[in-house]
Amino acid sequence: MSLRVSPKIAISLVILMAAFSILVALSFRGTMVYYLTVSEFLSHPPSDLDGHFRVNGRVVPGSITRQTGVLGASFQMTDGNEKLPVVFRKELPDTFVDEAEVVVEGNMREGSFEAHTLLAKCPSKYESQKKANYSPSP
Repeated sequence: MSLRVSPKIAISLVILMAAFSILVALSFRGTMVYYLTVSEFLSHPPSDLDGHFRVNGRVVPGSITRQTGVLGASFQMTDGNEKLPVVFRKELPDTFVDEAEVVVEGNMREGSFEAHTLLAKCPSKYESQKKANYSPSP
């Protein structure tokens, strides 16, 4: 007894598998974000990299500018080599201070990085607690 598959069913299965593969590929492409340092980001023209990025660096001391009555801030971030002006128009995290390590996600607009996501951590606040609680074993 041999199993025969009609040509219509075989063609339908091939078309469905191809459509599913294309949908999966497109969904991954939409969620991919380039993760770069400030220097790496500035060395590539934004048109080269698809337009959506995560940039990692530190807040330049004294560069945070807030307007009263308006959410967010503008600031500069650095990786120690280059500086990038950033604008963020949402509520700021409590850990967003001078020299905090930040990751911003967004794209370039008119000479500054328009961030729609800002993640900030302040390791100095936690490192001193770790060192105080750490005791090497003999």
